[in-house]
Amino acid sequence: MDVTLNNTAADYPKEKPLYALFTESVQQYPDKTAISFQHRRLSYNEVNNTANRIAKVLLEQGIKTGEIVGLALDRTPEMIISLLAIQKSGAAYVPLDPEYPKDRVEFMLEDSGAKVLLTQQKYKGHYAGNTIELIVEDVLAQSAGYSTEEPGIDVKGDDLAYVLYTSGSTGKPKGVQIAHHSLVNLMLSLQNKPGITNADKMLAVATISFDIAGVDIYLPLSCGAEIVLADALTAKDGRALLDIVRTQGISILQATPYTWRMMLEVGWNEYLPIKVFCGGEAMAKDLAARLIPLSKEVWNMYGPTETTIYSIIKHITSEEDITIGWPVANTQVYILDEQMNNLTNGEIGELFIGGVGLSWGYLNRPELTDERFIKNPLNDNPDDRIYKTGDLAKLKPDGDIVYLGRIDHQVKVRGYRIELGEIEFNLGKQDDIKEAVVIAREDTPGIPRLVAYLLLKSGKTGMADVEQISTWEKALLAVLPEYMVPDDYVLLDIIPSTPNGKIDRKALPKPDYSHINRSGEFVAPVTENEKLVASIWQEMMGLQNISKNDNFFKLGGRSLVAVKIMARIEQETGVRLPLATLFEHSTVEQLAARLDLGDEAISWDSLVPIKPQGSKMPLYIVHGAGLNVLLFNALAMNMDDEQPVYGLQAKGINGIDEPLDVMEEIAANYVEEIINHDPVGPYALAGYSLGGIIAYEMAKQMLAMGKDVKMLAMFDTYAEQTQKFDSKAKKAFDKVWLLIKQIAYTPILMLQDPKRAIEYKLRELRKRIAKIGQKAIPVEKKQGYSAYSNEIHERSLAAQRNYELVPVDIAIELFRAKKKTFYMDDFKYLGWRPYALKGVRVHDIPGEHNTIFAPPNDKQFGRVLQACLDEAAK
Repeated sequence: MDVTLNNTAADYPKEKPLYALFTESVQQYPDKTAISFQHRRLSYNEVNNTANRIAKVLLEQGIKTGEIVGLALDRTPEMIISLLAIQKSGAAYVPLDPEYPKDRVEFMLEDSGAKVLLTQQKYKGHYAGNTIELIVEDVLAQSAGYSTEEPGIDVKGDDLAYVLYTSGSTGKPKGVQIAHHSLVNLMLSLQNKPGITNADKMLAVATISFDIAGVDIYLPLSCGAEIVLADALTAKDGRALLDIVRTQGISILQATPYTWRMMLEVGWNEYLPIKVFCGGEAMAKDLAARLIPLSKEVWNMYGPTETTIYSIIKHITSEEDITIGWPVANTQVYILDEQMNNLTNGEIGELFIGGVGLSWGYLNRPELTDERFIKNPLNDNPDDRIYKTGDLAKLKPDGDIVYLGRIDHQVKVRGYRIELGEIEFNLGKQDDIKEAVVIAREDTPGIPRLVAYLLLKSGKTGMADVEQISTWEKALLAVLPEYMVPDDYVLLDIIPSTPNGKIDRKALPKPDYSHINRSGEFVAPVTENEKLVASIWQEMMGLQNISKNDNFFKLGGRSLVAVKIMARIEQETGVRLPLATLFEHSTVEQLAARLDLGDEAISWDSLVPIKPQGSKMPLYIVHGAGLNVLLFNALAMNMDDEQPVYGLQAKGINGIDEPLDVMEEIAANYVEEIINHDPVGPYALAGYSLGGIIAYEMAKQMLAMGKDVKMLAMFDTYAEQTQKFDSKAKKAFDKVWLLIKQIAYTPILMLQDPKRAIEYKLRELRKRIAKIGQKAIPVEKKQGYSAYSNEIHERSLAAQRNYELVPVDIAIELFRAKKKTFYMDDFKYLGWRPYALKGVRVHDIPGEHNTIFAPPNDKQFGRVLQACLDEAAK
């Protein structure tokens, strides 16, 4: 099988340097746009001419073929142009992301022996080292009058193109050396599959310190396509990326699963004609299931930096068949056991890769190079080497390769390859830490977290102090990029071990996420927006008791969570904030204050968290005719501690929003709020009095959406059918007939509870008198709830009078007050039996219509309701 698998031989111009593919595009498409960036558009000619001029300045500095040039530039067209210029000078480049720690960048400059550092004015003098510092703004000005002819340096395919540093297991990054011909081979192979033409637009989002950036840049430039370059902030913002894809005709986007999830979280739900290149870490089944119907093609791309970006690719057409596929051109793949036997029968082994994409090895690390780049045991050629990936894999019967994870402790988090040993090494250098073990956990699906388990010299266990964590993080950030700093710290008294004495990483405990990295003492949120922000953070980050002073980043917040938070804030408030807002407003209090600036009045949301905490299926209760959801509080407090309860209050009680008077619209408003709060479900709905009718329509709408409505409850609601389709004669007859029945039933009410019957009749009489008075003397509107409650009440009753009940395929839990204070045609089922096609189950509760929530009735009501909820949730 391996012979067929490795039948990848293809002709390619091995003698050409990488930039030659670009210059061929320049000759063929001189006036076509090569790079778009914000409002700038640069043609192939403009890019080439500028690159040639910069290359000549580098040559004036004495740069020779094979020497190293460091590049530390922000994400602008000049970054890409400078990469081409360095190649044209004959030098190899070391990509340095300015967002990386200063010490780490300086280590790369020193270790690589970079002769020149090409950077920009804002970073002038920032990095120490034995390099000649060139400022790109000065270089562009200096070379403005230079000839745009090619520099004429003879660069060959066997020359070095770049040195890219990856995380190192011994505590130091290691530089991977890649030759020009390896990149040329990959670009030509990718032109064929997955495929790209000069008509494509490719959105570039990867940092240049991540090897996949090479595909972002050189693949489109190799064939006359257009690069749409995203700046650093946009590249981290799923909403901004989605907007670009939608509006700028993007046809190819390469990103990690982490970035694809960010885009899906912010509302990507329509088909977009793009090719999805998914690389950097393993593709999950659920991610594939979401991407396939929304895009033109989905490609799973696999490869270590040491074998030139991508070595194996697969067109994914079903989430049930996720593999990494087959090798790219001129690439050999082997799955070997510990004895170096070739496993072609589907057994699991370690993945080894050979071919023209193989790196020269690690710069200045011959021992590590010899360890990872070994002689191919399957042939006698002493010069044929293969790379030991450390990944587990197996072959399917059809030859596809299935990726099965890591052998060692190298992990992928948020698309970055991380040697956990490097983090452990740097933690171990802290004075108070005796031993450190770091693992990657994914206790919340889709949100990986780095967790550090520590033994302290002091013997302290449990939670680390805020000051301790701050000290450790400061030390780590000085030498490691942000993505390698642990999210959580757990203090242990012993590191668990296996019987043979090795660390038992599987036995490391799950952190207590409710007490993580807090900023001092708990201070409760006070304002509405503080409470809103805190509740959103709690839900999205899986934490409890968020303080107004808690910092998003110290809580372990990352981009994917930030996207979800900002999307939820937009849903709840209508205010759309960029992700960058979190850098300046990183606490609950600060972000809430920023939201305050965007609103002219307090937002009165319909969804009211009465008792939002709890792990059980939430219950959403719709207000009654009095519009007051506060009365549900006592009921909620008598339910299980883990039972969340939310109330729904009418639109318009702030005196600004127009009240609704159509039942379908009222229900749709509440449904929208519930789904914004919980898009997945399942759902339990309830309504009191008039609210029961609204809840019935809500359930009808949610079922039509395909939502899982586990329970629909009526709190003493009567199913009164509309008379709007009846003739005037029938309406008059029914009115008189109802009055007769009510009068006839009065003696029964008097016998059961004379005092209550009299009170009820007097209250109804007062209502009628008050209504007549309001018509005679209009009341001036005032600010606040009470001024608008009557108007909303009347509109709600109008909505009920015009609402036609129709049968729905659902069951109803009917909570019926034991005491009757008025006549009903159907005392047993309160009129619901014709409309609940799955039946009506009756629960008698103490009290009468207006007192079922009052003590002591609330206790029994709460117990019965909780039992129904628990049964429904099964």
